[in-house]
Amino acid sequence: MPDTYDTLRTVLTGSFRVPEDAVHPEATLEQLGLESLALTELVLILHERFAVKISSKYAAPVRTVAEVADHLDALRAAGPRTVAPS
Repeated sequence: MPDTYDTLRTVLTGSFRVPEDAVHPEATLEQLGLESLALTELVLILHERFAVKISSKYAAPVRTVAEVADHLDALRAAGPRTVAPS
């Protein structure tokens, strides 16, 4: 998870201007200020960065940063272009 978490953190702070000190494993996407349009954009960015297809239903406001990173790791382990079940 460290590489995935670090990349996710970089995306959140760079693309969405989330303050670095706000991003921690237990923070939810909602707490970081990501709402529906931002979540859709996050899914697209993660698709490009990790070469996996993550269901937009998975990027819910209640998900934590750690849950998203773990999910990305699972998708990456399953192989490229894997679609996450919702």
